[in-house]
This record gives sequence, C-alpha cells and structure tokens, in this order.
Amino acid sequence: MKKILLVILLSVGFSDAVNVQLLSFLSYDEDTSDITGFAQDGREFAVMGLANGVTFVDVTDPYNPFEVGYIPGSNSIWRDLKYWNEHVYIGTEADDGIKVVDVSNLDNPILVNTITDVDNSHNIHIDSDGFLYIVGADTYDIWIYDLSNPAQPELVGTWLGEYLHDIEVYNNKLYGAAIYSGFFYIIDVSNKSNPQTLASFDTGGGYVSTHDCAITADEQYLITADETMGGYIKIFDISDYNNINYISSYSTPENETHTSHNVYIQESTGLMIISYYADGTRFVDISNPYNPVEVGYYDTTELGELYSGNWGTYVDLPSGNIVSSDIEQGLFVLKFGGLSIEHTPIADTNGDGPITVSTTVTSMTSIIEDVTLYVNMDNEWFSMNMMPSIDDTFNAEINSENHASVIRYYIIADDDDGNNARYPIDGNLMFVLGELDVSAEFDFESSSQQWTAGSPSDNASAGLWEWGNPNGTNDQYGLVQPEDDHTENGTQCFVTGNGSSSIGSDDVDNGKTTLLSPIIDLSNMDDALLSYWKWYANDGGDNPGNDHWYVDVSNDGGSTWTELENTSSSWREWQQKRILLSEYTLLSNVMQFRFIAEDIQYNGDNGSGGSIVEAAIDDVLIQSIYYSECTNNGDVNNDGGVNVLDIVNTVNAILDETLMTDELNCAADLNQDLVVNILDIVIMVNMILD
Repeated sequence: MKKILLVILLSVGFSDAVNVQLLSFLSYDEDTSDITGFAQDGREFAVMGLANGVTFVDVTDPYNPFEVGYIPGSNSIWRDLKYWNEHVYIGTEADDGIKVVDVSNLDNPILVNTITDVDNSHNIHIDSDGFLYIVGADTYDIWIYDLSNPAQPELVGTWLGEYLHDIEVYNNKLYGAAIYSGFFYIIDVSNKSNPQTLASFDTGGGYVSTHDCAITADEQYLITADETMGGYIKIFDISDYNNINYISSYSTPENETHTSHNVYIQESTGLMIISYYADGTRFVDISNPYNPVEVGYYDTTELGELYSGNWGTYVDLPSGNIVSSDIEQGLFVLKFGGLSIEHTPIADTNGDGPITVSTTVTSMTSIIEDVTLYVNMDNEWFSMNMMPSIDDTFNAEINSENHASVIRYYIIADDDDGNNARYPIDGNLMFVLGELDVSAEFDFESSSQQWTAGSPSDNASAGLWEWGNPNGTNDQYGLVQPEDDHTENGTQCFVTGNGSSSIGSDDVDNGKTTLLSPIIDLSNMDDALLSYWKWYANDGGDNPGNDHWYVDVSNDGGSTWTELENTSSSWREWQQKRILLSEYTLLSNVMQFRFIAEDIQYNGDNGSGGSIVEAAIDDVLIQSIYYSECTNNGDVNNDGGVNVLDIVNTVNAILDETLMTDELNCAADLNQDLVVNILDIVIMVNMILD
C-alpha cells in the first residue's frame, strides 16, 4: 500500500473557491494522473493513477477517505482507469498492457489479468453495454473488447483511421478527439467488428489541440477541450452530421497562459465539469449551450505552469460528490454547493492600528451561521467571531501588540446544514506585525557568505551548487534556470550548474547536490522565523515531476537533521518560503540549514530516465522572535490576588485609555483577544466568585 502523507478534513482553500466545498484531501508522495470512481455494495470509491501505480480510496464518508489498496506499475505520468462489474481496468503509456483488477472484495483489490495485445495506451472507455475501448495504442487506433467475462476480456473489433487521444461512447456511437489534427470523429460502433466513420469535423484548434470530448445526454451537442495554451472548451451542434456547427466556447480568465485538460457532463445535473490544470475544477451551466455560464470552481493548486494542477475528475458518484486528482497535490473530494471561503492573506504590517481580516463566505444551499477567526500571537491561540458585512463579507480586527510578533491565523465557517469549511486547507496563514530583529541575513551579493556547496553523501554527476550570476536556460514553456537572482538590484545567488546557457547541459543529473549554511547561533530567542527565496524546476525531461527538493535544519551542528520542506512541485519563478523554526526543532547555538536538489533516475521506457532539474537560493533571512510574558492574569494591581480592586482598576482603564499600561493590559486581557473590555471583566468577576 502506498504511503499517504497527509489527511486534512473539513477544509477549504488551497487557493480559491466559489460555490464548491472541499470535503477532504489526501496527499501522496508521488505525482497523480487520471481518476475514476465507482459505487459498489453501498460504498463509494475513487481510483487514482500515481507515477508508479494506482491507489484505491474509500470515499463513502467524504470527510474521512482512506486507502484500501494499491496496485503497482511501471513508472509513467499517464494512466487511465475505468470500472465495470466489480473490476477496474488500468491503461498506461509505460508498456504495462491493460491491467485487470478484481475489486469484488472492496478492501483488497487484486490484479487478476493483463491484456497484452497492446503495450502502451493513452485512454480507455467502457460503454453501458460492457464493451472496453482502447485508444492511443499500438497497431490500431481503436481496440474493442467484450467484458461479458470481466476478468477475461475478448477482442471483438478494431478501427484504423487516425490517432484518437480520448473518447466517449454513447448509444453505440463513439466520439473521438484527434489531438494531432484538431478534428473530432463520430464513429458507429453498433457492429463492434466493423466500426464505421459517420462524420469528422475540424475544431479549428490546430495541431495538438483537440484533447478530449464529451457528449450531452440528448446527443445534440459535442464538447471538446483544447490542450494548448490559449485553447478553449468548445461546444458544437451535431444534430445534423452534414451540417455540424460551432456555437459557443468557455475559458477561464487565465486562459491566455493556461490550458484545459478533460471535460465531463455530470449525469444527475447536466453540468459541464472541467479539469482545467492550473485553474482547478470548473463547473459550468450549459442548459443553454449557446451561453455557457460558470457557476462554481475549486482551484486545487497555487502553481501556474501550463501542465500543473488538476489532471482529472470523476463526476458521477451516486452521492453527487466530485473526486479530482491534482498532479502535485493529490486527491480532492469536492461538493458542488456547500460552503466556500475566499480570502486575501494579510501582508506584513508595521502594526499601526488594528489589522482588519476580511473574508467572503458563500453558500448556494444553506444559511451561514458562524464565521470564526483563530489567531496565534505570542505563541497563544485565541478566537473571535467575524461579523457579517455586505456581499457575504465577514470581518474581524486583530489589535496591535506593543512589540513585534509573528501572527498566524485561519478561518472556519459553519452553516445550518452542518457543513463547515476551513481556510487555508493546510496549516495556517502567517504575517509579521511590526519589525522583527534580524539574526542573520544572506543576500550573496558580495560573496558566498561562508555557505558551502557539497556534502559527503552527494552523488550528482552534474549541476552541483555554485555561487554566481545565474545563466538562464529555456524550454518551450519558459525559463528552467533563472536568468536573474532575486535580490533587488542584485546579481548573485546560489544556483545548480551554472556553466552553460544550454538547457540540460549542466542541470542536476544522477543524484543529489547539497548546499550548507554556516553555523548560526539562535539560542538567545524564544523563536525564529526562517525566510528564503527558492527557484525549483523539475517538470522537463524524461521523468517530469518525480524529482524532489528538500530543506532540512540541524540544531546540533549537522549531526542530525529535521525536515522542513519536501516537495516534487515545480515552480519556475522565485518563490518565498517562511517557516517558524520552533514548530520543528529546539533552538540552539549551533543551528545549520541545508538545501538539496535531486535528480532521481528511473530505468525503463522513459529514455535516459532523468529529468531537467534546476534550483536556486537567494535572500535567506532569519529573524528573532520574543514572546510577551504575562503571569499575573487578573491581578491588575499586582497585590498577589484577584479581587474587586482589580475590577475597579480595569474599569477605570477602560474609561480612561491613558491608564492602560502594558502591565495592566497584559493582566486584564483574560480572554486574550488583545483588547480589554467588558468581556474580560465578566471573566474577572467569575474568577472572584469561584
């Protein structure tokens, strides 16, 4: 069984959502590909392709999904999966044939057969009559199998016409997307042994465009998805095969630099649902196909690369829940409707005046009951209600402290149907209030500042860390290695392999390379905030997306290490990371940090097995944090006890703000909401009475 790294429940918001609620999320330690789902014996399942196999996940309780099985396979970034009669069929482009998995025992999927007529395949489909169609395969453009015996598929027909990338089959008609010509085909498959082409049509997308297609329930409209930057979701009227017409299109606002992937029609609602790579899962009302209207979306990623983010979606679970696969993130269980939260994170501030936290909470089906802001200041958590404003907006104020602090926070919303949502999905948001002292700063402009490239465990044959002015390298999608450092008006940073401007000539190859910081004394502070700017690209070459980036910390001078960051997500631009060190380790006088870029080798059908891996580091900053000490809670006059005199002093301070000293504020703010008011007096009275 594949190791699951993270489970987050009742959460919302990696990035952005409207009218879609995240019910749960599972993260995996390898990239994902396509996804399908099925219901059996009263349970619901998601089946998702991974780089080295397939995971089977029980999503019956959408808030608590769990993996029930794993079928290994050869390394590949492409897998396609379909379910029929207690069996799951797995296709891939990795010379694995078509695997047949028996799921009659839902808690123990078993590989029972492999179709070996084809080695590679791109897509598979099973129609309502139990026929399996394979496309993007060897020899023939369509292979057709009878699944009367689901464990022993029988070949009954083929078609040779043009490479089809993806297909749908409905009422004995096959609708195919020919990606390399930009055409779609309509093929009569009522005679499985002799399929006949009924029509073909040029979608106008050009070469490498028409990736995928879907058909409406009345078979009047065909929808295609272009997999090319600036491409569109296009709707065609196909009611007359001799007079096919393009009638409308849909795209996201970021379409000029992004692309769609797969399009689906949900049977129960008729909604068009799209896996839109970097723009997440999109929900579009096509009840009027001449005017498609977006009615909701969930953005599964903060990445912006052309082929990052949401790969696939399964839309027809009986519950109505949606399961989506994000290449870098993992499995998302979504619900159209419910609660969604939009929020712009708070930027660092100098602390003048209260800080307003604002969020928009929406629900299509229920009444929002509570929105709560949870705040951590001085390493203490407290909560406050967010008050409704206009246009579904809720606000709360964080009062300024009298010293510099790191503020962490998150938001939870509840409705009257029992739904709740959390922003962000993973961890907390963070901003700096005031000016923190600088303990160590490295901009690498004048020198390497005693940082060291290399460690005894390094084994990379090329692309080693070095200090210098980076030489940018490009592929068809843009920069792979940065052309400029991050420092404003600067030139120098640490970069992997800086010897050539030719892509792949000096990237990280055949192993890992390590960059070590000098020893740093952080022993005299309560906490420390580590900040660094990184560049990491691993999405090119023979095995894109499989290589890892690591950041570790040691508090014993490098004898032992604790992991701070471990990701396979490519990010072709400078990205800032900020980490509170106390959450990972104890501070000491011999702190050290290391940054590792690694090229993982795979043998087999993927060329040399390596990826194009480039990394850079710049502007490393460590800031000191000191927490306020307040030990005399309620004892405002510091006489050793809490009594009526403390209430009098507190009331006078509230009425005359000039009397509100730091000491009084510390002692009187009993509910820790950073303001002294009647609520604190109520607590003080209860303390006296008890």
